Amino acid sequence: MNTPAAQVDDAALRAAFSRGVFFHALGGKLTHNAGCLVEGLTALGIPSKLSAAEFTSRPVSMPLAGVDTKAMVSAPYSDFSGYVVDISHTNAAAPFEGIDLKRLLYLNQSDIATFCETPTAAPMFVTHESRLLNKGGARLPLAFGLANSLLAATDARPAFAARKRRALRNFRSTLNQSVRSLLDLAFVPHLEKHMPVERRVLAPGAYIAEMLDSTLCLAYGGGFYNPITDNPWFAKNAPDLIATHTFPHMEGQAFVLRWDSWRFWEGLAAGCVTVHLDFDKYGFALPVMPKAWEHYVPLDLDNLKGSVEAIMDRAKEWEGIAESGRAWAVEHYAPAPTARYVLSTLFARIAGP
Repeated sequence: MNTPAAQVDDAALRAAFSRGVFFHALGGKLTHNAGCLVEGLTALGIPSKLSAAEFTSRPVSMPLAGVDTKAMVSAPYSDFSGYVVDISHTNAAAPFEGIDLKRLLYLNQSDIATFCETPTAAPMFVTHESRLLNKGGARLPLAFGLANSLLAATDARPAFAARKRRALRNFRSTLNQSVRSLLDLAFVPHLEKHMPVERRVLAPGAYIAEMLDSTLCLAYGGGFYNPITDNPWFAKNAPDLIATHTFPHMEGQAFVLRWDSWRFWEGLAAGCVTVHLDFDKYGFALPVMPKAWEHYVPLDLDNLKGSVEAIMDRAKEWEGIAESGRAWAVEHYAPAPTARYVLSTLFARIAGP
């Protein structure tokens, strides 16, 4: 992975991108991250134009809620200051011709972004990124982060001491969430010995209300992965699949992929003690990393019973962790700082060596 560019001050960014940034989606609607970037550009005073008006996200995290995005739709002219191509639906970069490539970047929020070949023409900002397993090249980590609607919904949150002493486990069953399945078997039963675990699947409005009334939020997700390149069957019978599963950078034998979670950011925003796998131990990459026991509660798959015991032993720290976690998320992953981080990289490319 590349090292993120140094942050550029807002006045310089406004001057460099005064002609606006164009957002284009391949294979579907613009995604949550694109919408949060548009919100961030608006906060910085930089105009945005869109290939289409609709965005995909979760209801409680939907960006640009209440904004007339139809008025922002434009043809992809060649004189915008920057171009963001959202390849989340295709998980593959495609040429974007007729522009200065120094002004181009790719955005990939796909669940399988780990397997996306890194573009050569421009950097790719990618969620679910790993320090331990990636395709190399100009890849830069990005978080799901916080939309303005989520910040507004959690701004007037109840005091931590007034909340129910319980953990919110609000996951819908899917066919591809082995981390949650394992933790339902090996973590949640230990936790339930010490506090109630709310398991109901709730509608969006009720979900936010219950989160704001809970002390803990279980916010992990993802799937376990072993590379297949050492298996001769695949080399003989599925060489294209082997190419997809070949990683120039690999440290280890097993990995957690698709690890970013809507609930991680929703839990932080709501001021919950947010529970996730240990970011450092399992190689999760973000532009600014959270600190275990300061911004979130880490789980160790080697000792889940011990993780529960640590959570309970540190109960007096819960309120501080919850408040620090929200403050960290807002400081680094609200729309404006996220846009500042992304545009600083584009600024450095335009400016040259």
